[in-house]
Amino acid sequence: MCIIHPHSQSQESNWASPAPSSLYSLLETQPCQGVHKMAYALTAAAATIFALPILLLLHSLWKPSRLYPLPPGPKKLPIVENMFDIPTGACIWLKYAEMCQKYKSDIIHLSALGNSIVVLNSAKMVSDLLDNRGSIYSSRPPAIMLGELMGWGTSAVFRPNDDLWKAQRKILNQALPPTDPQKFHQKELSATHDLLRVLPYTDNVMQSLQTWAAAFIMDITYGLKGEEAEPYLPMGMAAVKSMGIGGTPGAFYVDQIPILKHIPGWFPGADFQRKARGWSDLRMNMTESIFNVTKEKVAMGIAAPSLTSFALEEMDHKQDLASQEDLIKITAVTAFSGGADTPVSVLGEFILAMLRNPEVQAKAHSELERVLGPGNLPSLNDVGSLPYITAVVRETLRYSPVTPLAFPHELIEDDIYAGYLLPKGSIVLANVWSILHNEDDYPEPHLFNPSRFLDSNGQIDPAIKDPATPVFGFGRRVCPGKHIALDLLWIAIASILTSFSIEPGSDYEDETFVKPNLKSKSSESGPTTMLSHPRPFKCRFIPRSKEKYL
Repeated sequence: MCIIHPHSQSQESNWASPAPSSLYSLLETQPCQGVHKMAYALTAAAATIFALPILLLLHSLWKPSRLYPLPPGPKKLPIVENMFDIPTGACIWLKYAEMCQKYKSDIIHLSALGNSIVVLNSAKMVSDLLDNRGSIYSSRPPAIMLGELMGWGTSAVFRPNDDLWKAQRKILNQALPPTDPQKFHQKELSATHDLLRVLPYTDNVMQSLQTWAAAFIMDITYGLKGEEAEPYLPMGMAAVKSMGIGGTPGAFYVDQIPILKHIPGWFPGADFQRKARGWSDLRMNMTESIFNVTKEKVAMGIAAPSLTSFALEEMDHKQDLASQEDLIKITAVTAFSGGADTPVSVLGEFILAMLRNPEVQAKAHSELERVLGPGNLPSLNDVGSLPYITAVVRETLRYSPVTPLAFPHELIEDDIYAGYLLPKGSIVLANVWSILHNEDDYPEPHLFNPSRFLDSNGQIDPAIKDPATPVFGFGRRVCPGKHIALDLLWIAIASILTSFSIEPGSDYEDETFVKPNLKSKSSESGPTTMLSHPRPFKCRFIPRSKEKYL
């Protein structure tokens, strides 16, 4: 950005009037020359005074917005701009992808009600901006419904880059260190074996996965499991579900028209206020009740290792303990809410993929039998020996990403990219679905094909982009529990395939329900949420060898 400065350091010696003492000196020693110089100085000063408003006006006009256009996008109407163009409802990532195709651009711009929205539709643009310019692209836009009315605004997931966000990230990185992934391998293995005991008997796959995932993340976050955890699981799952609904872009008008937050709950049409109040109470009850259980266990010296127990034991007793406890509460509920839903979506999509693609399941069975031998369950030490299983995990993440539209980023200052102005305060959306269905990176992206990640020797091909990169966030907003989630997904998928053949439910006379359907998401059978879930379905888990899962 070019800025005109009317007074720079080098200009002061030529344009500023000399001090009075200097003028007197000139008049005394060289009267004629002094008068001329004094007149010149006074003229220059007067010219500067009169020119200053003009220079300031030029400076105000000398902005990128006057030099660079906004990215392509729908035509902006007077007053309402693009209010009626912004996608809402189910599968908005597909609508944004179609919009990018229409305007032949992988970056588009929309605006309405004072909001500027920038959509990024390619891996290169996301990397260029959210990764490489993370210092200005890593904040979060204000979320009225989720952040203010429901109270999730203190969570690191939705927090701008302030001291509270940094403090939470510090606890998360210390308690869940990516440099020590084996720290949680036993918990991941134990949870997986619990799942194997449940699957053959479930008549509601998605519900069973939700309960299982919530139990696992409660163990990681609070150190509670089994009977100790059971009373808190329904509350935890309900809180996570409400967060997903409340944070969905376009779900509540109060996010587009913030003044609506002042409408009282009894006012006609203010149903969002009543929902927010109930969901906020749910969040607070969950935050306090589960934390207090772990706190008591730490005080008694019987707490199981967890994020909360670690943070409590590391508190500085010379500082305000109440403030430190509040920070730990916020961090713990952030970790729980962030980790309770991802495995549900991914494993649900994996099971559907096996139903739709029996040849993939057969190939995975073959590799597991060859490497493990009969009667043996896999461990995380087998990752390097089972490349096809790793490819199945990656293809599941790619084919139906859990967050098809990444959580919004906020641009904190004007930026210029690809010849376009990206205005300060813009909400920046990365279309993860488009990135992972790009034909140049993933030929025939509509096909579920794990072999795309393998080289000619059947090993993982490093030249093929790992879909975990966009799935788990960008820049400074990468999920701090990414390594735990990936390990859990790998061992769960490997163990399920080792133990079972996944077949359609016996009450289905045909198999039309397993055909790929990009819109087969929870948003069409229930409330729209930030995360992508399969619709409810039925299937059978047929044991391949009895001793493998009992």
